[in-house]
Amino acid sequence: MLADERAVLDYLRGVMAFAPQEQFRVLYLNAGNELLCDEVASIGSVSTVHIYPREVLKRCLELGATAIIVAHNHPSGRLVASRSDRVMTRNLVEAAKALGVAVHDHILVAREGSLSFRRKGFL
Repeated sequence: MLADERAVLDYLRGVMAFAPQEQFRVLYLNAGNELLCDEVASIGSVSTVHIYPREVLKRCLELGATAIIVAHNHPSGRLVASRSDRVMTRNLVEAAKALGVAVHDHILVAREGSLSFRRKGFL
């Protein structure tokens, strides 16, 4: 159960931290912030992954999700959000806002830990 922030971070670390390729995962949540679905939206290479906000939001509408937590991993182990990571997140947040979907966080996951875009002020 993903009852709190620590549980979410532990879960994401377990499913993503040691993956050999970057992946972009979406946790779709209902109005009570309960998990509706956890999906890998995209798998990339060892150093990049592409995400299409339209597809993430289409899935939100299909599931009736009112909020999401997104995450991607860095197989390199570096816990540094790139400029493109921040731009993509900003684009996703703006598109989601127009549909009434909250983006609670974007979490960067690596073997040694995680980085919350919300805590860093990127959201």
